[in-house]
Amino acid sequence: MKGTAMKQYTWRPANGTDVGAIVALAESHFQTEIDNIFTPSPLAYSRNITYAVVNQFFSPNTELLYVVYDNDNLIGYTWAKACEYAPWSDDPMVSVRMVHLDLHLTSRDRVRLIQDMMKLWETFASSINVKIICSTTMRRDQTAFLKLHERNGYDVRGSYAYKKLV
Repeated sequence: MKGTAMKQYTWRPANGTDVGAIVALAESHFQTEIDNIFTPSPLAYSRNITYAVVNQFFSPNTELLYVVYDNDNLIGYTWAKACEYAPWSDDPMVSVRMVHLDLHLTSRDRVRLIQDMMKLWETFASSINVKIICSTTMRRDQTAFLKLHERNGYDVRGSYAYKKLV
């Protein structure tokens, strides 16, 4: 029996026209991720995403913000910041700030898109000569997300996943 071909998706750097769609997708995750700890503000998120777009354009070694669409619908984005530091080390790292996907996608597509994101983080880190990537999750159900990290060479510690590039 022949398997069905997976749809091909193309990632690209986010630009100003993507901000509204990114914020809308993030808002669909706010209730399951933020709960009652923070008060979500679409205005604040929009401002921070806009700063990331500008930084990525004018200072490309500082932030990574990539989007993926299915036709005209944003189905995912990832956001990472360069040269963050752990409090116990002077080793710079790329810190993954956000991973959001349309949860209506098949689990197979979501897994593949997360693997794409990991490649984007690693390419970004390598391009700026940073050897450590830190990805975290604040979702209550984080098992599958962190298992994907483990399968891709990350050292998972609680809700943090670290990878040291060679």
